[in-house]
Amino acid sequence: MKKELSVLVAATVLGACVTEPAAPPPPSGAMTFATNCASCHGPLGEGDGPVATTMAVAVPNLRTLAQRNGGEFPAEAVASYIDGRSLPAAHGTRLMPVWGDVFAATQRLVVDAAGSEERIAAVIDFLRELQY
Repeated sequence: MKKELSVLVAATVLGACVTEPAAPPPPSGAMTFATNCASCHGPLGEGDGPVATTMAVAVPNLRTLAQRNGGEFPAEAVASYIDGRSLPAAHGTRLMPVWGDVFAATQRLVVDAAGSEERIAAVIDFLRELQY
């Protein structure tokens, strides 16, 4: 009986020590921007990334979004462009990837990956901090 009680206590203590691994924190807006946006927009969003020189059009300076919008950061317009809801007119082309689709696919393929809305919101918060 004493041995069985010792085994039971040991199993209980061991069981209390074993926990589920914590879900990874969602990527920060700065990390998501660095990974997905900086190649074109540059590390600070000024349109000077290494790929920008190969583009047929000028890559916009994202640090002036609020200035170009009367001092108000256009969060919803930015979100709709990042996630793909805002597409150019039929005669134009969209050079920027539709990140909403990319982030949604990542969420389906990677356990505990952040969703597209969460990642886009984090990028918007990062861009808001970059404004002049």
